[in-house]
Amino acid sequence: MSARLSSLLVASCLFFSFPGAAQVKTLLVAAASDLSAVGPELKSAFCKGANTCPVRLVNGSSAVLAQQIDQSAQFDLFLSANAAYVDQLASNGKIMPASVKPYAVGRLAVLWRDAGKHLLRDLSTPAVRYLALPNPKLAPYGVAAQQALEFAGLWGMVQSKVVYGENVRQALQLVESGNADAVITSDSLLQGKDADLIPADWHQPIVQKAGIVTASQNRDGAQRFLDFLLGEAGQSILARYGFSKP
Repeated sequence: MSARLSSLLVASCLFFSFPGAAQVKTLLVAAASDLSAVGPELKSAFCKGANTCPVRLVNGSSAVLAQQIDQSAQFDLFLSANAAYVDQLASNGKIMPASVKPYAVGRLAVLWRDAGKHLLRDLSTPAVRYLALPNPKLAPYGVAAQQALEFAGLWGMVQSKVVYGENVRQALQLVESGNADAVITSDSLLQGKDADLIPADWHQPIVQKAGIVTASQNRDGAQRFLDFLLGEAGQSILARYGFSKP
């Protein structure tokens, strides 16, 4: 037997002896910052019972993540807090149009650094030196927060004391670090904290959309995760973190 044929037979034996040796592609999900708390539970439920389940959620501002996808970042699935970013990426071919689905509606809540109970109008008092909000230029929660304050007749009284975080998580960190006295941010980040919901009809709905990235090398995995998110199990988890069904 020739040396070359012998080598081929050995290689074939190794290949068939380890059928699970093929590398499973990591599913890379660009996820809005309001999903940073719920993300680990979603991943755990999605992967339940699987021997290998390489899923990585990368959290950030929806605006920044959308820009990265537009510049060909290697994501497989985009879970945006702002529906407009997904629609725009679908219109220019970066997201598969047929895959675009609304997956949640976000809610706003206010958290006070002193963990006390306050009326919303107390934001206008001298006791609140700085009010943290997500940047409305980057985050739909920031737009909604300003709309809610305008609806309540408070925007003109608090505008001068507003400090912005790039996203909902960074806005919350301003309170956690003591650099703001109150924050209006995503309710999904405030589960277990003494926060107060802001009425949903005080602002436009925060409709969140998902879409599979056209350049994805793992479309099957992205579709499975999206199906899970839209299904009963995924929606039940999102509900526990303050999200409403779309």
